[in-house]
Amino acid sequence: MKKQLKTFNVRSTIVAAIIGQLGHNGSVEPISAIQENALPASRSVFADSASSQASARPATPVIEAKFEHVEPAYVNTHRELEEIFRDMHQFFEGKESEQNWLKREQSCTRLRKLNVGNAPTEFHDTWLAGIKGLLDGILKAVNSLRTSLSKEGCSVVQEVARTAGPGLDPMVEILLQNLIKLCGGTKKIASQAGDTTVDIIISKVSYSVRIMHHIWLACQDKNVQPRMYAAGWLKTLLKKEAHHKNHVEHTGGLELVEKCIKKGLADANPGVREKMRGTYWAYAQIWPTRAEA
Repeated sequence: MKKQLKTFNVRSTIVAAIIGQLGHNGSVEPISAIQENALPASRSVFADSASSQASARPATPVIEAKFEHVEPAYVNTHRELEEIFRDMHQFFEGKESEQNWLKREQSCTRLRKLNVGNAPTEFHDTWLAGIKGLLDGILKAVNSLRTSLSKEGCSVVQEVARTAGPGLDPMVEILLQNLIKLCGGTKKIASQAGDTTVDIIISKVSYSVRIMHHIWLACQDKNVQPRMYAAGWLKTLLKKEAHHKNHVEHTGGLELVEKCIKKGLADANPGVREKMRGTYWAYAQIWPTRAEA
C-alpha cells in the first residue's frame, strides 16, 4: 500500500492519514478513488445553481484540500528550463502506452510545479515557448482515456492560463478545439474538467471573435453537455468584457452572442434553457435596449 501511495506522489501527511485508517476496519479507499478525489474540483459544471447531487456525493475533504495546490519547483537558468522541456518530449512521442502514461502524468505534475515557481516570471519567454513546444503532448494528456492523466493535463492548461493570461493567446484556437470536444465525451469527470478549463481560458486570454465562434458551435452541438456549458462560457465572456463592450460590438461578436442566447433559450433540453436564462440577464445588463427588443 505504501509503495502505491509513493508511486502516485501522495503527500506524507495524507499517507499517514490513510495508513492510520487501516487499523479501523482493515480496508482503505482504492488508489484509483483516492487519485480521482484528490484532483482539483475547481468549478462545478452547475456553478450557477449548486447541484444537490454534488453535495450528496461522498467526499474525502482532507485529500481534496491537499491536492488543490502543488509545491513550487524552481529553476536557475534559461538553459535548465529548456532542458527540462527537452527531456519531457520523449514521454509524449507516439501513442499512449502502459510504458509512458505515468511518465506523462508526472511530467504534467512537474509543469504545474514549475508554473507556481519562478519560471513564468523570471524566464517568461522561455517558459511560454516551452509550453507551446510541448502543447501537442499536453493535449495528448488532456485527451487520454485515463481519467487521472486527462485531469492532470487539464490542470496544466488551467493553471498556465491563470498565470500567462494573454500569453496563451497564440494557443487558444487549438486548445478550445480539443477541450470542447472533450466536453462532449461520455466520461463525466473528463467532461466537467473540460468545461472548467474552457471557462478559465475564456476568463484569462484576450477577447477574439474566434472565441465566440467556438461558443456558437458548442451551442449547436448534438450533445447536451457542450450546449449546457456554452451558456456558462458565454456568461463568463460577457462579465469579462462588460467594461469594454466595444471589443465585442465591433467584430461581429454581438450578433453571435445574441444567436447563442436565442438558441439556448429555445433548446429542447430544459437544463440548457435554464442555464441560458442566467446568461441572458448578464447580457441584458450590458445591452439593455437590445435585450428588450
